[in-house]
Amino acid sequence: MKNRNWRKAVALPLVAMLATALTACGSDESGGKAPEGKTDGEKVTLRFSWWGSEVRHKALLEAIDIYTEANPNVVIEPEYGGFEGYYQKLVTQFAGGTAPDLTPLSVDWIDEIAVKGDLVLDLNTLKDYLNLDAFDKEFLDSYAVYDGKLVGLPMGANGMITLYNKEFFDRFDIAHDTVWDWETIHTIGKQVHEKDANAYLLGMFDYRIFLQPFVNQLTGNQWIQDDKTVGFAEEDVAKAFSYYQQLIADGVIQPVAESSLYPDMADNLQWQNGNIGMMFTLASTIAKVKTYTPEVDVAMFPVPSNAKTSAVLVNPSNPLAINKKSKHPEEAAKFASWLLTSEEASLVLKDVFSVPVVKANADKLVEESLIDPTVAKAVDLALSNPGEPVNGLSSNQELNQIAQDILERVAFGKVAPDAAASELTERLKDKLALIK
Repeated sequence: MKNRNWRKAVALPLVAMLATALTACGSDESGGKAPEGKTDGEKVTLRFSWWGSEVRHKALLEAIDIYTEANPNVVIEPEYGGFEGYYQKLVTQFAGGTAPDLTPLSVDWIDEIAVKGDLVLDLNTLKDYLNLDAFDKEFLDSYAVYDGKLVGLPMGANGMITLYNKEFFDRFDIAHDTVWDWETIHTIGKQVHEKDANAYLLGMFDYRIFLQPFVNQLTGNQWIQDDKTVGFAEEDVAKAFSYYQQLIADGVIQPVAESSLYPDMADNLQWQNGNIGMMFTLASTIAKVKTYTPEVDVAMFPVPSNAKTSAVLVNPSNPLAINKKSKHPEEAAKFASWLLTSEEASLVLKDVFSVPVVKANADKLVEESLIDPTVAKAVDLALSNPGEPVNGLSSNQELNQIAQDILERVAFGKVAPDAAASELTERLKDKLALIK
């Protein structure tokens, strides 16, 4: 089990594509090591791809300009857009041998791309070009090392919190210091909807912000255990599904037919219009949310008093990985190191990836009031009571898609909780039997 005491210091077609990419890497026996050779000032071109908001795009483009002006031998070609479809595009690029030199990885992708796919470099092999000493070792070991491999450099510290609309809370007389658990959510959410049939306490749920943590709090286990067994009993997930249906029936959650139109909660028109009170989200999303709803604050993710673990998700914001097939891994490493450890870059990026992991930079940004205090508060809250680091299998895209599909059917009333729990358990077991 990994240590989480860092606070003291600071889909199926896609799997086939990944298999193709892994086969293409089969003749590489370097074990993830960077190819030998240095650029020695020769002209090199790096492709750097990412997703995010306009605020993030602008900051990264400015950082690239600063770096390339100081390093005229390096050309960095930016490729950026929204989150929707990014994973599919990236997997396709890896399969076709056209993936960028540098890309952030969502934590949910690490198992497929970095562990099973072995498509990115172990950054320990590039330590001569990286300022690894700037990072807290415990944090790196807990959240960025998988199977002994440093899969990426954290672009920030991230955590799951409750983000709420302060004006909504005032309108419905909800105390800002409410300590949330699942029972309180149901009680207050029901009262809100009874007062105003067009208002909902919450928008939408998915497997990551609801199903996994709810069940983990009941069991104290990983969603999927390291021995490839499910970490719960059927009655545990049945309880989660029943609770979810009750929230929908009592108007605590926006109808799924409406919320499902908005994969990103920040884009939900009901949220933007002030008719949804709060959401469970990562600290790194707050900057985007505030462009639509500036008057927000944060509270702890719901944790029942009898929970066996808080299940509060803490992870690195989008570990920045280097493609194993990069022709210039040393130059990619130099840029990544500058981007994530230098004070110069941190003053440009600010909190677009949440709070910097490098403590000296985080302290500087706080001192200069360059970190949104809401983001800083969110990270501090999550780090104050983190759950156990989520293992690779619990983040597996195929397995989680099964959970998401069944959760959606439960939401639409197409399957009863007990039947859904039985189906989920059996389908996960069947899929786990195929995972090598």
